[in-house]
Amino acid sequence: MTTVLVRSRRLATILGLVTTTLGVAGCSLDGNATLPPFSDPATQTYDASTGVVIANMTRVSQHLYTQDLVEGTGRTVTTGDSISVFYSGRLASGFRFDALSSPSPPFATVISDSTPLIRGWIGGLPGAKVGGTRRLVIGPALGYQYSPQRDQNNRVVIPSNSVLVFDVQIVSANPR
Repeated sequence: MTTVLVRSRRLATILGLVTTTLGVAGCSLDGNATLPPFSDPATQTYDASTGVVIANMTRVSQHLYTQDLVEGTGRTVTTGDSISVFYSGRLASGFRFDALSSPSPPFATVISDSTPLIRGWIGGLPGAKVGGTRRLVIGPALGYQYSPQRDQNNRVVIPSNSVLVFDVQIVSANPR
């Protein structure tokens, strides 16, 4: 039962992203018609606990950086794959907002624009190998944008316009 509740909360968070992303278009903060620019991952200050040294990472785009912490030896993840992963998600401040690790079952999803994943995962996980761990630094444009994410007690755990740091361990990757 606990596993079902945890997965339901995670699914609700992930599905909230889809609603958030769709709702941001044409919206504003506090009635202001002009939204501030997205935070830039390259100019953030990262707490030492995140392990992020942006200069050591590969810039995929203005809003996405990757680094293989552990080089996997298995199949290479490609767009469209069904994958299973363990992960830890932090803010630049070091605050850990979510994590999933063994002995829990891994999180399973498909790397595709048609799945309710943040775009930073869709753009950042292809090229990683099974058995490896990839760090993703995701700017808000490819994350939760201007919508704060809340926990089950309605407390904000990811503030608006946040840069996200994920360490993702690839457990399996299979073509669909």
